[in-house]
Amino acid sequence: MIKNKILPALLILLTLGFASCSDDFLDQTSDSEYTSDVVFSTPAYTNSAIMGIYNIMTYDEMYSSRLSLMYSTNSDIEVVGADQNSYNQQGNRGISNYYATPSWSGHLDRTWKALYKGIERANLAITEIPNSPAFSNSDTQSDMQNYYGEALTLRALYYFELVRNWGDVPFKLDPTQSDGENFYPAVADRDTILDHMIDDLTTAANLMDWGSTPERVSKGFALGLQARIALWRGGYSIRNKSGFPTERSADYLDYYQIARDACYKVMTEGPHSLTSSYSKIWQDLCSLTLNTSSYENMFEVAMGLTRSSEIGYSIGVRFRTNTKYGYGNNANVYSTTPYYFYQFDSEDVRRDISVACYEYRPNTTAANAPMEMFVSNPFSWTIGKYDQRWMSDEFMNINISATSKIGSGINWVIMRYSDVLLMFAEAENELNGGPTQEAMDALKQVRSRAFSETDQATKVDAYIAAHNDHDSFFEAVANERMFEFGGEGVRKYDLIRWNMLSSKIEEQRDALKQMYSTGEFVNQSGVTVDVPPAIYIKYNDDEETINFSEVNFYENKGTDLIDGYEEPVKWLWGLDDESTSKQNQLLIIDRYSSGLDAEVPNRHFFPIYQEIVNQSNGTISNSYGFN
Repeated sequence: MIKNKILPALLILLTLGFASCSDDFLDQTSDSEYTSDVVFSTPAYTNSAIMGIYNIMTYDEMYSSRLSLMYSTNSDIEVVGADQNSYNQQGNRGISNYYATPSWSGHLDRTWKALYKGIERANLAITEIPNSPAFSNSDTQSDMQNYYGEALTLRALYYFELVRNWGDVPFKLDPTQSDGENFYPAVADRDTILDHMIDDLTTAANLMDWGSTPERVSKGFALGLQARIALWRGGYSIRNKSGFPTERSADYLDYYQIARDACYKVMTEGPHSLTSSYSKIWQDLCSLTLNTSSYENMFEVAMGLTRSSEIGYSIGVRFRTNTKYGYGNNANVYSTTPYYFYQFDSEDVRRDISVACYEYRPNTTAANAPMEMFVSNPFSWTIGKYDQRWMSDEFMNINISATSKIGSGINWVIMRYSDVLLMFAEAENELNGGPTQEAMDALKQVRSRAFSETDQATKVDAYIAAHNDHDSFFEAVANERMFEFGGEGVRKYDLIRWNMLSSKIEEQRDALKQMYSTGEFVNQSGVTVDVPPAIYIKYNDDEETINFSEVNFYENKGTDLIDGYEEPVKWLWGLDDESTSKQNQLLIIDRYSSGLDAEVPNRHFFPIYQEIVNQSNGTISNSYGFN
């Protein structure tokens, strides 16, 4: 597994002098005593250099925390806290609620610099690998071609992260020159950057094999990333023009064709398939087990136990410190709400894996026995895909004796095969003005896994057959992506490219207010949901876990005690209109993502840190009303 090799590989890399000597994104030169012809002279040395490009991914400002968790919220189904004292302040809450300003150091600047550091390392590898004799030697050519493809793919990923979070950004494809010739890269239109990355990924996919581990990028991921970038390129985004309109290019269908074709290659030529059980994806991930049978996880960022990854700490089932599982994890960093829970069909197995409406803590009324306890605050529900109880014995032994946070080592999944299937279905529908049989089959593969055999005819076959025109099929795919990818950093960027971010967030706010007022709302599938005034639960025989088949999520049982059930939890509804608690909750709803309501509508991009602008020699400036 790569995660055990990153640190030694980086030490080799530092010995070779390949690492940057500065955190300044404009100063990415190296003081190496080794020339590039040495660094890339053999596959072994080249591999160490490539590992240096990967290593950046494990930084907190990258996929260990910020890119994965902070930057990917808020959407309509994933939120951070909206505390009245911090919802718009510097930090994860202010960033996720769209209040970031150019002066916020320690957050946006670090991720920006890390991405450009990765690009600099990739640029050096892309420039030098083709010049290496090992690249043309028949004995080493295959390895060197794969390394070249990896460098192209990782550079494309890093530029894509910059573009989808900042818009138009500095663009350079060559290593920084010691004479300063390209020291101040100019800002390029994002379309130019994305077009180049799409072309690079064609080259990369042609050079790479399908891989043997999800912890390294491969042909399949290169194609999947090409599809993801193409759909973004063909989608909507706020533009740096007068009035900052949200637009898509006139030739957007060309990019849907690129996405469709890339996905089709993965589907018909690659080793990827869906894991048979949805829960197994997350059990394997949390236990630090790589799935090399289905290869559904097409690329995971390889974290290190105790060293990196906020996954399972800042996101996941909430654990209070207890004697059975050890040190607890954070609260209200990356959350969800009943709004997301009630989007699911009640029989969809993804619902109770994606949404944790409970936390695990000692029960003071049961001799402090640790157990699942229903969370009555509807704004403190969490993502259930990341669960300490699925972790390895190695983690558990460390966590039980821990007195402070440790890196969980849980990998961050960049892309799963189900994403390829749904991108294909979306592109086919758009290109043909309605769903083809291939598009319906791709959607069916994903949806079928979510339902039992007895529900296939009604919940899958009939459901898909009923969505038989362009608009309704798009809606079905958009909803399926919501059901499938909650808590995976996908939804926000989907809504942006569909030009639905602001409208869906407003829809969420209205629905939550309606739930508070009447207990009833209409979900995104058009189903009217009646939310009961009180929740009744029973425990399984282990007296530790909730029996969810007995919970009255969809049935009003009143508010009185019922034999065989725990004391009812009075939650969302039934509060007096004048009660302080209800009024505070309504304020929280309005604060979620409220930065999007600024004077520049739909301003989803982040500002560039002011010091970076100041250092740019006039080549960079902020836009979109940031000043």
